[in-house]
Amino acid sequence: MKSQLLLLLPVVATAFSPSSSFTRSSHVRTVSSSPASPALRPITELQIFKTKTEEKSEIAVSTTTGTLASDDSSEGDWIDESKKVELILLGIWGISISAFILINNFYGPWPLFMKTVPERVFFLNHMIGGMLFGGGIILTTCIERLVAKSANAPVLQFWFDKVPVLDGLIVVPALTVSMISGTGLAIVRYGGLNIAPPHVGAIFWTLIAFMTWWAATDLTTQGTALQAVEKMYDQYEQGERENLETPKVVTDRHVSNVVSCFFVLLLYSMMVLKPGTFFPWPWNA
Repeated sequence: MKSQLLLLLPVVATAFSPSSSFTRSSHVRTVSSSPASPALRPITELQIFKTKTEEKSEIAVSTTTGTLASDDSSEGDWIDESKKVELILLGIWGISISAFILINNFYGPWPLFMKTVPERVFFLNHMIGGMLFGGGIILTTCIERLVAKSANAPVLQFWFDKVPVLDGLIVVPALTVSMISGTGLAIVRYGGLNIAPPHVGAIFWTLIAFMTWWAATDLTTQGTALQAVEKMYDQYEQGERENLETPKVVTDRHVSNVVSCFFVLLLYSMMVLKPGTFFPWPWNA
Protein backbone atom coordinates (compact mmCIF):
# COMPACT_ATOMS: atom_id res chain seq x y z
CA MET A 1 0.00 0.00 0.00
CA LYS A 2 2.77 2.37 0.88
CA SER A 3 4.52 1.58 -2.31
CA GLN A 4 1.38 2.48 -4.28
CA LEU A 5 1.02 5.79 -2.43
CA LEU A 6 4.62 6.61 -3.13
CA LEU A 7 4.05 5.99 -6.80
CA LEU A 8 1.04 8.37 -6.86
CA LEU A 9 2.80 11.22 -5.08
CA PRO A 10 4.81 12.46 -8.12
CA VAL A 11 1.69 12.49 -10.23
CA VAL A 12 -0.31 14.46 -7.71
CA ALA A 13 2.60 16.81 -7.11
CA THR A 14 2.92 17.42 -10.77
CA ALA A 15 -0.79 18.04 -11.17
CA PHE A 16 -0.93 20.66 -8.44
CA SER A 17 2.42 22.33 -9.12
CA PRO A 18 2.43 26.13 -10.03
CA SER A 19 4.02 25.57 -13.41
CA SER A 20 1.26 23.19 -14.35
CA SER A 21 -1.48 25.68 -13.47
CA PHE A 22 0.27 28.40 -15.44
CA THR A 23 0.45 26.12 -18.43
CA ARG A 24 -3.22 25.30 -18.17
CA SER A 25 -4.21 28.93 -17.76
CA SER A 26 -2.05 29.90 -20.69
CA HIS A 27 -3.64 27.19 -22.71
CA VAL A 28 -7.09 28.39 -21.69
CA ARG A 29 -6.25 31.97 -22.63
CA THR A 30 -4.88 30.87 -25.94
CA VAL A 31 -7.89 28.77 -26.74
CA SER A 32 -10.31 31.45 -25.59
CA SER A 33 -8.57 34.23 -27.50
CA SER A 34 -7.82 32.33 -30.66
CA PRO A 35 -11.40 32.52 -32.05
CA ALA A 36 -11.33 36.34 -31.78
CA SER A 37 -8.15 36.83 -33.79
CA PRO A 38 -9.48 35.60 -37.16
CA ALA A 39 -12.53 37.84 -36.71
CA LEU A 40 -10.47 40.93 -36.02
CA ARG A 41 -8.06 40.42 -38.91
CA PRO A 42 -10.68 40.31 -41.75
CA ILE A 43 -12.34 43.49 -40.44
CA THR A 44 -9.05 45.35 -40.57
CA GLU A 45 -8.23 44.07 -44.04
CA LEU A 46 -11.74 44.95 -45.27
CA GLN A 47 -11.35 48.48 -44.00
CA ILE A 48 -7.99 48.81 -45.73
CA PHE A 49 -9.49 47.41 -48.95
CA LYS A 50 -12.41 49.85 -48.79
CA THR A 51 -10.06 52.78 -48.18
CA LYS A 52 -7.86 51.85 -51.13
CA THR A 53 -10.92 51.32 -53.35
CA GLU A 54 -12.33 54.74 -52.43
CA GLU A 55 -8.97 56.37 -53.13
CA LYS A 56 -8.79 54.69 -56.52
CA SER A 57 -12.37 55.78 -57.29
CA GLU A 58 -11.56 59.38 -56.36
CA ILE A 59 -8.46 59.32 -58.53
CA ALA A 60 -10.43 57.79 -61.42
CA VAL A 61 -13.20 60.38 -61.10
CA SER A 62 -10.74 63.27 -60.94
CA THR A 63 -8.82 61.88 -63.89
CA THR A 64 -12.01 61.39 -65.90
CA THR A 65 -13.21 64.91 -65.07
CA GLY A 66 -9.87 66.35 -66.06
CA THR A 67 -9.90 64.33 -69.28
CA LEU A 68 -13.43 65.49 -70.14
CA ALA A 69 -12.53 69.11 -69.42
CA SER A 70 -9.40 68.74 -71.53
CA ASP A 71 -11.41 67.15 -74.36
CA ASP A 72 -14.00 69.96 -74.26
CA SER A 73 -11.26 72.57 -74.31
CA SER A 74 -9.45 70.80 -77.15
CA GLU A 75 -12.67 70.49 -79.13
CA GLY A 76 -13.47 74.18 -78.65
CA ASP A 77 -9.94 75.13 -79.73
CA TRP A 78 -10.21 72.87 -82.76
CA ILE A 79 -13.51 74.50 -83.78
CA ASP A 80 -12.00 77.98 -83.41
CA GLU A 81 -8.93 77.07 -85.42
CA SER A 82 -10.92 75.35 -88.18
CA LYS A 83 -13.20 78.38 -88.50
CA LYS A 84 -10.21 80.71 -88.69
CA VAL A 85 -8.72 78.61 -91.49
CA GLU A 86 -12.10 78.49 -93.26
CA LEU A 87 -12.51 82.26 -93.03
CA ILE A 88 -8.97 82.82 -94.31
CA LEU A 89 -9.57 80.53 -97.30
CA LEU A 90 -12.93 82.15 -98.04
CA GLY A 91 -11.31 85.57 -97.74
CA ILE A 92 -8.71 84.57 -100.32
CA TRP A 93 -11.47 83.21 -102.55
CA GLY A 94 -13.57 86.38 -102.20
CA ILE A 95 -10.65 88.67 -102.97
CA SER A 96 -9.65 86.55 -105.99
CA ILE A 97 -13.13 86.38 -107.55
CA SER A 98 -13.74 90.09 -106.86
CA ALA A 99 -10.41 90.97 -108.47
CA PHE A 100 -11.36 88.87 -111.50
CA ILE A 101 -14.64 90.79 -111.90
CA LEU A 102 -13.08 94.21 -111.30
CA ILE A 103 -10.31 93.57 -113.84
CA ASN A 104 -12.91 92.61 -116.46
CA ASN A 105 -15.10 95.56 -115.52
CA PHE A 106 -12.44 98.29 -115.63
CA TYR A 107 -9.70 96.86 -117.86
CA GLY A 108 -11.29 94.60 -120.45
CA PRO A 109 -11.60 90.91 -121.34
CA TRP A 110 -9.24 88.86 -119.17
CA PRO A 111 -7.93 86.29 -119.67
CA LEU A 112 -8.07 86.59 -123.44
CA PHE A 113 -8.70 82.87 -124.10
CA MET A 114 -12.27 83.37 -122.79
CA LYS A 115 -13.07 84.97 -126.17
CA THR A 116 -12.58 81.59 -127.84
CA VAL A 117 -14.95 79.58 -125.59
CA PRO A 118 -18.35 78.86 -127.24
CA GLU A 119 -21.22 80.93 -125.89
CA ARG A 120 -23.34 77.83 -125.15
CA VAL A 121 -20.63 76.45 -122.89
CA PHE A 122 -20.68 79.59 -120.78
CA PHE A 123 -24.48 79.63 -120.84
CA LEU A 124 -24.82 76.03 -119.65
CA ASN A 125 -22.33 76.54 -116.82
CA HIS A 126 -24.03 79.79 -115.87
CA MET A 127 -27.43 78.08 -115.60
CA ILE A 128 -26.10 75.13 -113.57
CA GLY A 129 -24.02 77.33 -111.27
CA GLY A 130 -26.88 79.77 -110.69
CA MET A 131 -29.33 76.97 -110.01
CA LEU A 132 -27.09 75.29 -107.42
CA PHE A 133 -26.13 78.59 -105.82
CA GLY A 134 -29.66 80.00 -105.50
CA GLY A 135 -31.20 76.65 -104.61
CA GLY A 136 -28.50 75.96 -102.02
CA ILE A 137 -29.03 79.30 -100.26
CA ILE A 138 -32.83 79.03 -100.14
CA LEU A 139 -32.89 75.32 -99.26
CA THR A 140 -30.36 75.59 -96.43
CA THR A 141 -32.26 78.58 -95.03
CA CYS A 142 -35.48 76.55 -94.85
CA ILE A 143 -33.77 73.48 -93.40
CA GLU A 144 -31.90 75.47 -90.76
CA ARG A 145 -35.12 77.16 -89.68
CA LEU A 146 -36.85 73.80 -89.24
CA VAL A 147 -33.84 72.40 -87.36
CA ALA A 148 -33.76 75.41 -85.01
CA LYS A 149 -37.50 75.13 -84.33
CA SER A 150 -37.17 71.44 -83.44
CA ALA A 151 -34.83 72.14 -80.47
CA ASN A 152 -33.51 68.61 -80.99
CA ALA A 153 -29.89 68.43 -79.80
CA PRO A 154 -28.71 65.54 -82.04
CA VAL A 155 -30.34 67.10 -85.10
CA LEU A 156 -28.82 70.52 -84.37
CA GLN A 157 -25.41 68.98 -83.76
CA PHE A 158 -25.56 67.06 -87.05
CA TRP A 159 -26.72 70.10 -89.03
CA PHE A 160 -24.11 72.57 -87.81
CA ASP A 161 -21.41 69.95 -88.22
CA LYS A 162 -22.38 69.57 -91.91
CA VAL A 163 -23.13 73.21 -92.85
CA PRO A 164 -19.47 73.98 -93.73
CA VAL A 165 -19.45 70.88 -95.93
CA LEU A 166 -22.50 72.15 -97.83
CA ASP A 167 -20.89 75.56 -98.23
CA GLY A 168 -17.63 74.08 -99.41
CA LEU A 169 -19.08 71.54 -101.82
CA ILE A 170 -22.14 73.33 -103.23
CA VAL A 171 -22.56 77.05 -102.53
CA VAL A 172 -19.02 78.35 -103.04
CA PRO A 173 -18.19 76.28 -106.17
CA ALA A 174 -21.62 77.07 -107.67
CA LEU A 175 -21.17 80.79 -107.05
CA THR A 176 -17.67 80.67 -108.54
CA VAL A 177 -18.86 78.87 -111.69
CA SER A 178 -21.80 81.26 -112.04
CA MET A 179 -19.64 84.38 -111.79
CA ILE A 180 -16.88 83.17 -114.12
CA SER A 181 -19.34 81.87 -116.72
CA GLY A 182 -21.39 85.07 -116.43
CA THR A 183 -18.26 87.10 -117.16
CA GLY A 184 -17.56 84.80 -120.11
CA LEU A 185 -21.07 85.39 -121.43
CA ALA A 186 -20.56 89.15 -121.20
CA ILE A 187 -17.27 88.81 -123.09
CA VAL A 188 -18.69 86.60 -125.86
CA ARG A 189 -22.04 88.38 -126.24
CA TYR A 190 -21.08 92.02 -125.72
CA GLY A 191 -17.29 92.16 -126.12
CA GLY A 192 -16.49 92.56 -122.43
CA LEU A 193 -17.94 93.18 -119.03
CA ASN A 194 -16.93 96.83 -119.18
CA ILE A 195 -19.12 97.48 -122.24
CA ALA A 196 -22.00 95.12 -121.38
CA PRO A 197 -25.57 96.43 -120.81
CA PRO A 198 -26.26 98.11 -117.46
CA HIS A 199 -28.07 95.17 -115.88
CA VAL A 200 -24.98 92.94 -116.23
CA GLY A 201 -22.81 95.25 -114.16
CA ALA A 202 -25.61 95.63 -111.61
CA ILE A 203 -25.81 91.84 -111.24
CA PHE A 204 -22.11 91.54 -110.51
CA TRP A 205 -22.15 94.38 -107.99
CA THR A 206 -25.11 92.71 -106.29
CA LEU A 207 -23.13 89.46 -106.14
CA ILE A 208 -20.22 91.26 -104.49
CA ALA A 209 -22.62 92.79 -101.96
CA PHE A 210 -24.08 89.35 -101.28
CA MET A 211 -20.65 87.82 -100.69
CA THR A 212 -19.80 90.60 -98.24
CA TRP A 213 -23.06 90.10 -96.34
CA TRP A 214 -22.73 86.31 -96.33
CA ALA A 215 -19.16 86.39 -95.05
CA ALA A 216 -19.90 88.99 -92.37
CA THR A 217 -23.13 87.52 -90.96
CA ASP A 218 -23.26 83.82 -91.85
CA LEU A 219 -19.74 82.45 -91.94
CA THR A 220 -18.62 84.35 -88.84
CA THR A 221 -21.45 82.89 -86.73
CA GLN A 222 -21.09 79.26 -87.77
CA GLY A 223 -18.30 78.56 -85.26
CA THR A 224 -20.14 80.24 -82.37
CA ALA A 225 -23.35 78.40 -83.26
CA LEU A 226 -21.53 75.06 -83.41
CA GLN A 227 -19.98 75.60 -79.97
CA ALA A 228 -23.36 76.48 -78.47
CA VAL A 229 -24.95 73.43 -80.09
CA GLU A 230 -22.12 71.17 -78.83
CA LYS A 231 -22.77 72.42 -75.30
CA MET A 232 -26.48 71.71 -75.73
CA TYR A 233 -25.64 68.23 -77.04
CA ASP A 234 -23.44 67.52 -74.00
CA GLN A 235 -26.35 68.37 -71.71
CA TYR A 236 -28.53 66.04 -73.77
CA GLU A 237 -25.99 63.21 -73.41
CA GLN A 238 -25.84 63.73 -69.64
CA GLY A 239 -29.58 63.14 -69.36
CA GLU A 240 -30.74 66.77 -69.19
CA ARG A 241 -33.29 66.31 -71.96
CA GLU A 242 -36.11 68.40 -70.59
CA ASN A 243 -36.42 72.14 -71.15
CA LEU A 244 -33.59 72.18 -73.70
CA GLU A 245 -33.81 75.33 -75.82
CA THR A 246 -32.18 76.18 -79.12
CA PRO A 247 -29.25 78.56 -78.51
CA LYS A 248 -29.99 82.21 -79.28
CA VAL A 249 -27.08 82.48 -81.71
CA VAL A 250 -28.77 79.77 -83.82
CA THR A 251 -32.17 81.46 -83.93
CA ASP A 252 -30.57 84.84 -84.69
CA ARG A 253 -28.96 83.38 -87.82
CA HIS A 254 -32.39 83.17 -89.44
CA VAL A 255 -32.34 86.93 -90.11
CA SER A 256 -29.02 86.62 -91.94
CA ASN A 257 -30.28 83.67 -93.97
CA VAL A 258 -33.50 85.44 -94.99
CA VAL A 259 -31.56 88.50 -96.17
CA SER A 260 -29.31 86.17 -98.21
CA CYS A 261 -32.44 84.71 -99.83
CA PHE A 262 -33.58 88.21 -100.79
CA PHE A 263 -30.18 88.79 -102.43
CA VAL A 264 -30.78 85.64 -104.50
CA LEU A 265 -34.27 86.81 -105.52
CA LEU A 266 -32.87 90.23 -106.44
CA LEU A 267 -30.19 88.63 -108.61
CA TYR A 268 -32.66 86.49 -110.53
CA SER A 269 -35.03 89.43 -110.91
CA MET A 270 -32.23 91.41 -112.55
CA MET A 271 -31.39 88.50 -114.85
CA VAL A 272 -34.98 88.21 -116.04
CA LEU A 273 -36.18 91.83 -116.03
CA LYS A 274 -32.82 93.32 -117.12
CA PRO A 275 -33.31 96.78 -115.57
CA GLY A 276 -31.48 99.50 -117.44
CA THR A 277 -31.87 97.46 -120.66
CA PHE A 278 -35.54 96.56 -121.09
CA PHE A 279 -36.62 99.62 -119.11
CA PRO A 280 -34.65 102.50 -117.57
CA TRP A 281 -33.51 102.62 -113.99
CA PRO A 282 -35.98 104.51 -111.79
CA TRP A 283 -33.51 107.31 -111.16
CA ASN A 284 -32.91 107.68 -114.94
CA ALA A 285 -36.57 107.65 -115.94
